[in-house]
Amino acid sequence: MKEVKIYTIVSDQLSPPITGESFCTDMVRHSDYAELEVKYAALAADNDKAMESLKQANAVVKLAHEKFSSMAAENTALKKSEVEFNEYCRRECEDVGDTWVDDFTETPATDVFLAEVRAQGVEMFSEKFGGGTLLSNMVKEVAADFAAKLRKGVAQ
Repeated sequence: MKEVKIYTIVSDQLSPPITGESFCTDMVRHSDYAELEVKYAALAADNDKAMESLKQANAVVKLAHEKFSSMAAENTALKKSEVEFNEYCRRECEDVGDTWVDDFTETPATDVFLAEVRAQGVEMFSEKFGGGTLLSNMVKEVAADFAAKLRKGVAQ
């Protein structure tokens, strides 16, 4: 598009005269204005498509997060039941003595996911404190440190 030229004219020289805030009025040619309207409509349509794509992507991410969260909860319950079953077997098989071997299923991906969920929860909590006061800043600092430790697996 060519450069849009803005023209200034004395307001009372227009037909009909324009009365307003200023004695001058800025104007553009109708052809330039029409071209800008077409461009605006195309950009608005592109923006609408992009927003719809973002909404769909957001829905997919939310669904995946829900599924991963439910899978992580199931894995946590399974790990707990495995420990409980192991203890039951240990009690029932006392004649085995010290030769009983604890062999638990390791789930590192689940552990990392749960640590991230916990850390995000701590960060969400700290955001509720707002800011500006010494106490709220201290809470945020402690929460950020604790969230980092959760991610590293130090704080359980």
